[in-house]
Amino acid sequence: MAKYRLCNGLAIAPEKDMRMLREMSRKGWHLAGLSGLLYRFEEGQPQDYDYALNMERRIGPDMLSFYEASGWTPVVAQHGYQIFRAAAGTSPIFSDADSEMEILRSNRRQMGKLALIFMGLLLGCLFMLNQADQSFYVGMASGASLVLMVCVIFTVFPFIGYTRTLRKKQRNRLS
Repeated sequence: MAKYRLCNGLAIAPEKDMRMLREMSRKGWHLAGLSGLLYRFEEGQPQDYDYALNMERRIGPDMLSFYEASGWTPVVAQHGYQIFRAAAGTSPIFSDADSEMEILRSNRRQMGKLALIFMGLLLGCLFMLNQADQSFYVGMASGASLVLMVCVIFTVFPFIGYTRTLRKKQRNRLS
């Protein structure tokens, strides 16, 4: 039997999701996968696991082997993010704050560029929609605008999330 929970947004609130995953494991529901915005859990014995998120774009077999040797098992390994699980108290995946922050900066830069591109295209479509006087062009621009709005949402919110996480980590380093 499986159970599903909505993801809060790995780029927006990763710490909140990792806490939720840990609580679910303590109740006997262990992360088995992620499909779109839904976590899939499978029932098992209650365990006290720590979960960690790695946001590297590409992770090679050497890095996976390194994480596994450190006690971390990949549960979700997709392009752009990986979720690992380990027994509570295992040394963190990132012992070097600089490398973690560099990954976040790189992801933020990429999402920022995509957000600007999609926002520019959306504004162009909205301009066309305002100028169009034939129903064919209005329908086409309306459909394109809707698709572009979704693209803007799925790039702007991660950009904001990466920025927020970076600021938190920088404040923690200074304290």
